[in-house]
Amino acid sequence: MSDTDWGISVPAVSVSTKERQTWEMKRQGLDVGMYSVLGERPTQQDAGTFEWNGGMLLAAVCDGMGGMEGGEQASRIGIDTLRVWMKEQPPSCAQEGAEWMRRAFADADARIASLVNHLGERMYAGSTVVAVLAGEGRMQWGCVGDSRIYLMRNGRMDVLTRMHNYHLRLEEMFQRGEIDQEEKDREAVRGEALISYLGIGGLPLIDTARVPIALQPEDVILLCSDGLYKTLDDEQIQVIVEESGENMDIAARRLCQEACRLAVRRQDNTTVIAVRYVGEDAEVTMEEKQ
Repeated sequence: MSDTDWGISVPAVSVSTKERQTWEMKRQGLDVGMYSVLGERPTQQDAGTFEWNGGMLLAAVCDGMGGMEGGEQASRIGIDTLRVWMKEQPPSCAQEGAEWMRRAFADADARIASLVNHLGERMYAGSTVVAVLAGEGRMQWGCVGDSRIYLMRNGRMDVLTRMHNYHLRLEEMFQRGEIDQEEKDREAVRGEALISYLGIGGLPLIDTARVPIALQPEDVILLCSDGLYKTLDDEQIQVIVEESGENMDIAARRLCQEACRLAVRRQDNTTVIAVRYVGEDAEVTMEEKQ
C-alpha cells in the first residue's frame, strides 16, 4: 500500500505561507487534517487541498474518472481551478459561498471538458468534487458527483450531500409517476452511473446548502472520495473519528488506513479531509506561538 500524508501541523518556527495559514486557521478555531492512499489502484486519481485566504478556509476533494491519464488530469485541474479562485477572488464570507462555488465549479467543468488526447480528440474525462468554505463560525458546502461531506455534531453524524447518479434520476421519475417500481428496479443496474460531474459540460446538477450552516464548537466536517464510504459504513467512520480525539491528522489517516485494511475487494483511491471547529478566537497554545 502506498500512501501520502498531507496532514499539516504547526511547527515551532513558522516560516512558510502554508504554516502561517495553518496558524491563522487554528487562531480562528479551525483544525484541519488531510490524508490520501493509493489503495490497490495503479494511479492516484484523487486530489485534495485546503487553502486559507481572506479569513475563509476552503477544503476540497476531487475524484477523477475517465481512464488513468484522464482521471488524474481531471481531478488535478478541478483542485487547481479551486485553488486559483481561492487565491485570486476568495469569497468574503460564507454567505457568498454558494454562488462562489457555482462559478468555480463551472470554470473547472469547462476546463476539464476541453481536455484532448495526443490525437486532438476529446478525452471525456471527469471528476467529482466536494468543497467546504468555512469562516466566522459559518460553513457553506458544495457538491457535484458522488463524493461525500459528513457533519458530526453532538454524537450524531449526517450526510450533507446526495449522490448525483442514475439512482437519483430514477427515484425522481418514480416519485413523479413517470416509471413504476418494476421499471425502476430493472434500470437500477445502471444506478451508479454519474449524471453530473466536472467535465460533463454544463453541469446539470450542483448542490449547495440553502443557507450557510452555523457551526457549533466540536463540530467535525469530513470530506471524502467514494473509496471511504464504499468500504466503511457510517457507524465505522464515526467511531474512528471519535476515537481519534481532537487530532484531525490522526482521524484522516486512520480512516484511510482502516478502509485499506478492511477492504474485501481492491481498495480504491481514498482521500479524506477532516475539519474540526473549536470555536472562534480559539486559544493558541504557547508552543504554537513559538
